[in-house]
Amino acid sequence: MTTTDTQPQAAWPQGRVGYVGLLGRPNAGKSTLLNTILGQHLAAVSAQPQTTRRRFLGVYSAPGLQALFLDAPGVHRPAHELGQCMESAIDRVLAESDLILCLADPTRPPGAEDLLVAERAARAACPVFLVLNKVDRAGAADQARQEAFYRERLPQAPVFRLCALDRPSLEPLLAALREALPAGPFLHDPEAVTDAYTRDIGAELIREACLEQLRQEVPHAIAVTVDEWLDSGSPVRVQATLHVERDSQKRIVVGRGGAMIKAIRTAAEQKLAGLCDGPAALRLWVKVSPDWRQRRSLLRDFRLAE
Repeated sequence: MTTTDTQPQAAWPQGRVGYVGLLGRPNAGKSTLLNTILGQHLAAVSAQPQTTRRRFLGVYSAPGLQALFLDAPGVHRPAHELGQCMESAIDRVLAESDLILCLADPTRPPGAEDLLVAERAARAACPVFLVLNKVDRAGAADQARQEAFYRERLPQAPVFRLCALDRPSLEPLLAALREALPAGPFLHDPEAVTDAYTRDIGAELIREACLEQLRQEVPHAIAVTVDEWLDSGSPVRVQATLHVERDSQKRIVVGRGGAMIKAIRTAAEQKLAGLCDGPAALRLWVKVSPDWRQRRSLLRDFRLAE
């Protein structure tokens, strides 16, 4: 008779587990907050508004805690079909969340978009935390003004002050999440940080490079599709297409003598290298896809509509 040694399987971790929606006006710092919590640059960030275009899941796991952060586009009044898809993504995040982090930017006076954010947060069917971001750049009076504006609509919301780029300043918020989220088994492997495909993250990082290099209206008219992603060797080889709406935009993206497209490629390769933990070689094409922001079929092709 033979015997087989078996190692007992580790119990699946449990703790406080839940979906945490990130809600705020454009450029409130939602994606920056998510990247800092995860310790990885996965969500595209830039100084341009409306950088985030679709729902993005980031998984933060610690002993006894798994917070599933849902990054959403910035709340604004939609001006085209793409804007409507972004609104749908916000609605989905709010519907899925066990708790909402309502991010406010005290460096700017409260405005119409802040009112839209506060009203949506007030209608949510789950607890809401009010998060004053960028406190390193806002004085006490500006912070008090922003807090008062939001607390008129969210009188019961606990308030947290932080700088999304400063990891230690996030600890009180993470501790509060540990107390507020429901108990249960982890929903994802503790080693996972997202459910997104690497090539989809790569497409967002390429668009982030476009947002950084292009200072005009053109960035809002750019979509990125990854046509090929070969990671079997080094460097990782990527081919992608930058979609614009007009020939005039294509000329700006290419630049005089190809200078702009080269700058975008260089910046994007650096970002992809960080994602892939090694060198990346990127080839870019620019294609005119007329009025793509108004065409639902193209938005589906670009993975911006469900």
